[in-house]
Amino acid sequence: MPERSPRRVFVTGGTGFLGYRVLRALLEQGAEVTALVRPDSEEKLGSLRGRVQWVQGDVWNPASMRGRARGHAVVVHLVGGTRPDPTRGLTFRHLNFVSARNVAQMAVSDGVPHMVLLSASAAPLGVAGGYIDSKRDAEEYLKKTGLTWTIIRAPALYAPGQRRNPIYLLVSLLSYLPIANLILAAHRAMPVDVAARGIASLAMSADSLQNRFVQPGQLRRLGRSAERRAIPAPEISYSGEDDSGLDEPPFGWLPPT
Repeated sequence: MPERSPRRVFVTGGTGFLGYRVLRALLEQGAEVTALVRPDSEEKLGSLRGRVQWVQGDVWNPASMRGRARGHAVVVHLVGGTRPDPTRGLTFRHLNFVSARNVAQMAVSDGVPHMVLLSASAAPLGVAGGYIDSKRDAEEYLKKTGLTWTIIRAPALYAPGQRRNPIYLLVSLLSYLPIANLILAAHRAMPVDVAARGIASLAMSADSLQNRFVQPGQLRRLGRSAERRAIPAPEISYSGEDDSGLDEPPFGWLPPT
């Protein structure tokens, strides 16, 4: 029997805090990975540059993405932000909805059957409610595109060993109580590597028939399961921005000034 070709996965936001780890997790799981990067930003892929393909494009410029995803089985969209700057026109809607809309349109025009959208289960501490509204609007748009979809409602993310907000630590402790765990599941922060492996597993299992809503508990279980099965990739360093002290750093990149 001939060897099966690797699944081709297209990722936006692969140079970010979460995205970089999703690229690594996809490689662990045998994917052939293409990352969309801003012009002159491919160096942020660090030591992954020789292991993933990369193409230039900007998720806020639909023309720059035309044809980039052709031949891929699934698009994973990780771009967004929790830090609006209305003076620059960077509203929550622009950061989270417009980017998702443009990527979904790219998937449709390029013939990619499935899109994985990173959404959120709850607004991180200190982030206004408009953040969740923009994520829900992106979800609704995706469901109307005709694409098959996976929507991941992820909680806040953190890198183990980094400083964390004390409230998130308290939520994590309370979540060990059965009833509290059900109530606090949307707010319990998740290790970023667990989330990355869970997202990679969802991308690898995506098909053209099944739509899926993924809640934090399911994402956590998928990530832990993939962690146990993984053959660790060579140690690599994240070469993006310094995310220390943040419970949910912005996913992907922000549009240029």
